[in-house]
Amino acid sequence: MLSYRKCVAIILIKDRKVFVGQRGDMQNAWQLPQGGVEKGEDAVQAAKRELFEETNIQSAEFLGMSHAYNYDFPKHIQQVLLRKYGKLNYLGQSVTFVAFSFYGDEAEINLQKPFQEFSDWKWISIEELLRIIVYFKKAPYEEAIKELREKKKILF
Repeated sequence: MLSYRKCVAIILIKDRKVFVGQRGDMQNAWQLPQGGVEKGEDAVQAAKRELFEETNIQSAEFLGMSHAYNYDFPKHIQQVLLRKYGKLNYLGQSVTFVAFSFYGDEAEINLQKPFQEFSDWKWISIEELLRIIVYFKKAPYEEAIKELREKKKILF
């Protein structure tokens, strides 16, 4: 039976806006930086590593994190994964949202990485993020943001 891939999504906040990247492999697909949790890492360590790998950002102060939320990959994503890897390794993802405050200079942001994830980036309101996020990630995004606002008192 397939399980859920353990991963993190990074909510990087500056002036009550959040950082989003446009996926390099899909047109008009914007999302938070995210990635898998490697063996021996906790969610915060994974989030810091992924944030640096995808954006070059290190000037980030930890604010809090959500519990894990699961979502299933829709059939068309499963087909893409099957073509790419030859088999389906996971049913979906179990994502923990980790919030940081960005205190650096935007010149630190560099998307030109060996395994480039994003082709562009911008700061947007949390409400806009919830409007543009891909449909199968919408429920976990909404639930995590609500949790971070209400329980962790994080301001977006």
